[in-house]
Amino acid sequence: MRFGFPPFGFYFYGPRPFPSREEYLDMLKEYRKDLEKELREVEKEIEEIKGGS
Repeated sequence: MRFGFPPFGFYFYGPRPFPSREEYLDMLKEYRKDLEKELREVEKEIEEIKGGS
């Protein structure tokens, strides 16, 4: 019996126990791209707030 969260790949590819190495690498790259986009948005908001005061 397993408790906690399902494996990382579960959300992307269904209830498979583990993604292949290539699939996992692709998921990580996509996740990194999303985080970088969000970071740029946060940096932009910080600059807007700094410039407005």
